Amino acid sequence: MSELYVEERGSRRWLAAWAATGREPFAHPDFGPLFAGPDHECLAVCWDDDDGQVLLPLQVRGLPDDLAASLGDGAWRDATSPYGYGGPFVAGQPDLTAFWEACLAWMRDERVLAGFVRGSVVGSAAADPEPIGVSSVPLSENVVVGLDLGADERWRRYEHKVRKNVKKALRHGLTTTVSPTFTDVAGFTDVYVGTMDRRSAAEFYRFDEAFFRQLAASLPESHWVADTRDESGALVSTELVLVGDRHCYSFLGGTRREAFSMSPNDLLKHAVIDHAADAGLSGYVLGGGYAPGDGIFRYKRAFDPTGVVPFNGIQVVADQDTYDAACAAVDAPEGSFFPRYRTPA
Repeated sequence: MSELYVEERGSRRWLAAWAATGREPFAHPDFGPLFAGPDHECLAVCWDDDDGQVLLPLQVRGLPDDLAASLGDGAWRDATSPYGYGGPFVAGQPDLTAFWEACLAWMRDERVLAGFVRGSVVGSAAADPEPIGVSSVPLSENVVVGLDLGADERWRRYEHKVRKNVKKALRHGLTTTVSPTFTDVAGFTDVYVGTMDRRSAAEFYRFDEAFFRQLAASLPESHWVADTRDESGALVSTELVLVGDRHCYSFLGGTRREAFSMSPNDLLKHAVIDHAADAGLSGYVLGGGYAPGDGIFRYKRAFDPTGVVPFNGIQVVADQDTYDAACAAVDAPEGSFFPRYRTPA
């Protein structure tokens, strides 16, 4: 027996599928709404068969008004996975080809023209074969710190510069705590906002204190907060870590510029690695860089040179003719952006 079912936020079946597939934080029903736009509908596309389960969280949105008008039918929508890693998340060994075929049929019935899913880096959910309309595409390489070794072996696996920087931070008297939630949300926000200002971050990343309080309330058992402080007790580096049953994820955080010379973030990540290993997790996902092999990527890789893994996206087109018409209507250029009709000007 197999079944595809679509659940809304608050559904007990969504929570049951979330628990069965590893309690991945990005798949929690209260995660997507934190980042959704006012016109986004947060849904979970779920699948059960004799061999396993699938959970795919989605944000469904209307097409831009001018595009919908050009198609002569305003009923079409499209979808994206929530911010972060989107799955699909699986338990067991479900028939992923059958899942995607059923998902495509649901999309056509519900007039969801296309969807883009940022995949997972903690287990492949690729269909083999992929149905027509579903394509996996490489996005980047990411770093997942393996937690399978003992503390001494993990330390030796770090690149020399990481070990050197952790020792430097300790000589400067820095200390790190990892807590199950915020102990100083105002301080966290101050460091985070300062980091976003320094990086000239896009408006999307400009989260305020109210956002972090809401996240903590929405995901009470799915996050940690790591704080690194100097000898005076001042917060100098901080990170919000999202947590599932098997993996944790470096998510949002920052470091004060004036503390760079003390290497506080190396000590922070070292502490999170130890904490996650002690909690019995399998991996600490650091993510990738802005560009292949850039400085941010190299910094993350230094914590586990063996932990480089591919990060793929999944492009889904439910109606190819209408998709092509939408791209033509806005004169969308050929390129890597998907869906192509939403290519930024």
